[in-house]
Amino acid sequence: MPLVHLMPERAFPRLSRAPLREALVDIRLREQLPLDWVEKVNRMEFHGFESSEPMNQGSFRFEVPRDTPARASVTSVQPFGRRYDRSDGSRVLQVTRNGVTLSILKDYTNWDVLRAAAADAWNQFLDSSGPVGISRLAVRYVNGIALPLGKDYDEYLTAGPRVPPALPQIVNNFIQRVEVPFASDEAVAIITQTLGPSAAGMGDAVLDIDVYALRLLDGSSQEVWSVLDRLRIIANDIFFSSITEKLLESYL
Repeated sequence: MPLVHLMPERAFPRLSRAPLREALVDIRLREQLPLDWVEKVNRMEFHGFESSEPMNQGSFRFEVPRDTPARASVTSVQPFGRRYDRSDGSRVLQVTRNGVTLSILKDYTNWDVLRAAAADAWNQFLDSSGPVGISRLAVRYVNGIALPLGKDYDEYLTAGPRVPPALPQIVNNFIQRVEVPFASDEAVAIITQTLGPSAAGMGDAVLDIDVYALRLLDGSSQEVWSVLDRLRIIANDIFFSSITEKLLESYL
């Protein structure tokens, strides 16, 4: 697998009122850790997290009998890992048998802070797991955008919904999901835009940017972080390419 060489990051303005609802880093393992590993993580504390609770993994069976209603049943439940929370609700860490996910839910400042927190959690995870292989890396940014209902969304979104010209040019709800490959980075971006009613006269829009790369890497490799750096740059490009100057000005 070739090394990823970072290109210069495009210069974007710093937002004083960013619409970010969640920013996360996700690292997936090539092979799931054994069940007894959970005993280790249950005894662990992670820096900056005051509370935790166990996570379980279940198996289900769904049956559709000929003459009776369909039914689902649980066939097994196994310990899967642990979820860690900050008392102020600003961060969530999930440490499981197949990887680590760190989310910042509020008070996000910049990528360097998210990256450093994810690296700290990952290093603690490696202390308990020992050598592991990685199969997938991802960054995700979920943005909440208030838009006036019934307006021309082209004033706010560069790739908003389209209505056939013969129909009323008003949209109260929409959902749009596209997958965009970035061949030079061996990455894929899933871009989801939705809109639903919110406060009077306004719509609650979501711009969800999920960028991932399938990589077979050693868990201790520094390339893990260079790949994540590149995925973050792609996510940044997508955000600023998805909103108009008019909307951008409201966040400066």
